[in-house]
Amino acid sequence: MRMVLTIKESHHGLWRICSGEAVLYDGLRFAQAIRLARGLAREEHANSGRAVSVEMVCSEFSIALVHHAGPVTLQRAAA
Repeated sequence: MRMVLTIKESHHGLWRICSGEAVLYDGLRFAQAIRLARGLAREEHANSGRAVSVEMVCSEFSIALVHHAGPVTLQRAAA
């Protein structure tokens, strides 16, 4: 099952991160919201192996910012 985190405009030019209807974080600056949502998606994918997407949602459109899909693989350090 895929998880979608959305970044939506909040009050007074600030932004919020949502998962479905649940507000996870609110009152964030735009760049802060993007960085935090991407980090949350990366962590959720690494921990669960589920596909996770981050989208910025406005009333007129939606923009996909990141998508983590497929199985989680451990990267080995180069010798």
